[in-house]
Amino acid sequence: MGWAREAIERLALSLHWTLDRPVVFILGLPRSGTTLVSQYIVHRLEVAYWTNGVGRHPRAPVVTTLLEKRRGPYLSDFRSRYGKVEGSTAPREAGSLWGRFFDLERPTHFDDVSSEAAERLRNLVAATQRVFGGAPFVNKNVKHMLRIDALARIFPESLFLVVRRRMQDAGLSILRARLEAQDPTRWWSVRTPDWEELMALPLEEQVAAQVRGLRRQLGADLDAIPRERVLQLDYERFCRQPDLCLGPLRRMLGALGERNGPAGPFAAVHHVPSDARERRLLALLAEDEARAFSPGTGRSEGS
Repeated sequence: MGWAREAIERLALSLHWTLDRPVVFILGLPRSGTTLVSQYIVHRLEVAYWTNGVGRHPRAPVVTTLLEKRRGPYLSDFRSRYGKVEGSTAPREAGSLWGRFFDLERPTHFDDVSSEAAERLRNLVAATQRVFGGAPFVNKNVKHMLRIDALARIFPESLFLVVRRRMQDAGLSILRARLEAQDPTRWWSVRTPDWEELMALPLEEQVAAQVRGLRRQLGADLDAIPRERVLQLDYERFCRQPDLCLGPLRRMLGALGERNGPAGPFAAVHHVPSDARERRLLALLAEDEARAFSPGTGRSEGS
């Protein structure tokens, strides 16, 4: 069936589709709560998105999403594991799909993308919007932080929803994810430019440098795009009042239907260090937390 989906996909994308509504990219540091925010937005609002099956069919995202959408509206249980969400109609990061257009490990700038590839990506997202009646398109992927410049210029109508979380919680979560992996010595999630040099350090120092480096890179890249296109979302406040925190985004998206009623509040997990390695990681991050992540641009969730 895969070949049939791809054939229909090619036929559908041979047509020219127009982006009718904004495109929203949800991003943040690894383990910052982006998955919960994505689940809530797709659960709550009538937005366009790629469904879980796109992971199996990255070359037929429009057809796959159309088929899975017929199973009914997404109703989230707000559970996930390291960015993975169960359910055929659940939102998908679609890393393999993004890999068709961008390097998944190194920064990609607008000038690195051919005009043909940029147009194909716009057409793909526009066609996905049509599957949902022309609704705004939403996608969460922490690796979007590697391609902010490219996304911002390929999609000048795009908005960037940046999820902030305490550095200690994000750092401990990254450290534990690495320790749970089959090979803890392998780098986990988004790479910093100097990641190969960092691999010589103790594990907790690698994670601290990863969090610091990515936070710095994310802030600099967001500073390079217009302030009005960036919205900041505090994870803990979102957990307490999810609907209130989405107010600014909803106002910027305009008239928008509701897929389900409000949900929440959610438990904002605060990780407690359990051993010397975790305590050392928190010590390494402590003075950085005093300068809490706050890129120079962007509107807060309360503005």
